[in-house]
Amino acid sequence: MRWLTLKNLKRARVWAPVVAFATFACVSPPLESPGTKVTQQTPIRVAQNVKNKVDVLFLVDSSNSMSAMSDQLKDRFGQFFKVFQDLATKGTYADLQIGVVSSDYGAGSTGAPGCQPSPGGQQGKLIDIGAAAPNTCKPPQGARFIKYAFDKAGMGANNLPMDQTLVQTFTCMASVGASGCGFEHQLESVYAALHNNLPENAGFVREGALLTIVFVTNEDDCSAPPDSDLFDKNKVQQYGFLSSYRCNRFGQVCGNPQVGTPYAESGGPLSNCGGAPNPGGNTGPGKLYDISRYINYFTKPLTQGGVKLNASDVILVGLDAPAEPVQVILSNPSTPGKMPYVQCGQLNETSSPPCVPVVQHSCQNNAQTEFFGDPAVRINAVINAAANHRVSSICDQDYAPALEGLAQLIVSNIGGGCIPANLPDVNDPDCVVEDVTRNPNGSTTVSEIPKCASPPSSYPCWTLGPKDTCASTSPQGVGITIDRNMQPAPDNTEASVACATVAG
Repeated sequence: MRWLTLKNLKRARVWAPVVAFATFACVSPPLESPGTKVTQQTPIRVAQNVKNKVDVLFLVDSSNSMSAMSDQLKDRFGQFFKVFQDLATKGTYADLQIGVVSSDYGAGSTGAPGCQPSPGGQQGKLIDIGAAAPNTCKPPQGARFIKYAFDKAGMGANNLPMDQTLVQTFTCMASVGASGCGFEHQLESVYAALHNNLPENAGFVREGALLTIVFVTNEDDCSAPPDSDLFDKNKVQQYGFLSSYRCNRFGQVCGNPQVGTPYAESGGPLSNCGGAPNPGGNTGPGKLYDISRYINYFTKPLTQGGVKLNASDVILVGLDAPAEPVQVILSNPSTPGKMPYVQCGQLNETSSPPCVPVVQHSCQNNAQTEFFGDPAVRINAVINAAANHRVSSICDQDYAPALEGLAQLIVSNIGGGCIPANLPDVNDPDCVVEDVTRNPNGSTTVSEIPKCASPPSSYPCWTLGPKDTCASTSPQGVGITIDRNMQPAPDNTEASVACATVAG
């Protein structure tokens, strides 16, 4: 039985390489070859250099509803790092930089109770010791972020303080407390941390490194321009009762056609919710920043205003609440988060307690009711726009699977070129391997890499064979290795590998 080769497909201009781990595109044989078995084209990312650099930024919600969930997060940090430790024992060494920012960025031009005017609070500055960290905590040495490279011995070059482990140091940084502004600016805090050239954050984003951003929060984003009056306590007639519902009402739209969420009961779950348009940051109808500000920054290349030269080097992860259901009822906005909102009579902003619109939680853990979250409409829309993304629930009782999954997602983008599907013949693989170099003007240069002779006669060249690091991700335990004769890959270059694999 004949196999349709990827080289022939490439010459026929039918196939184009895509660099994304474990993404499949079906390839069917031409009509004149009815006996050819259907195969799949499997793109694989292959690590280029000895050290695999990853910059990981954790956004940790510091509002007063996050206390129990923050504790659970800190208790599970060890599971996140164990994935990289296990990877090191198999010969792949991650070179990490890890930073933390909080959601406290102030609240518009006026501030609000517990909130400074914007930019206020942490302002996107990396946190070397959290506000709620034990007084025995010590910061990383020489930077406000952790530098930690794994090696054969486990712990390689790092800037950990004396007598403080990796997990302990990270826990000290991520102990941001629960006294930050209740109008959380999750997206803007991250944007400021990466975009605003803050001296405190110098050196965190490295050229050629993967950038992973993790949003840990139980409320949706309320990022507003610094001149906004949305948080003015005296503008009840214009914006309604001063509570987090202002963020929903003026930051989200629902329905078909999409309109703002009502200042009343919604009569059931709302559908088709997304970020409220606000192009330019001040033309409305929304009052928060348009989410395109963040989607463009994370998903476009550097030449088009993005954060990285290659947009596929950005991984977005959410440990937050599901984006739906979105339902508005009238209730007391000061109801403790671990308690469900109870319907009240009719709209009354001045009663004690007030009876005003609130958004029902989109998730709550039945066993631990202090684990709850409101629909992350804006945040998840941004996360899901990235080619590499993952979302887990903040309401889960145990965050270990979420943190392990995050680490595995990172590993899948830096690790060993593993083939995540069965090859028809591991001894004679049908693969096309290319160097794809991103040029400063946004264009790409593509150079095909030949299969290695035995022994290799020219470089670079590639081989396929068993790899310990592929045991958990490849059904045949095999992966691609590119031999560059001990030379690094060219700058801004990654390997694009696609192999014909057995269908379904």
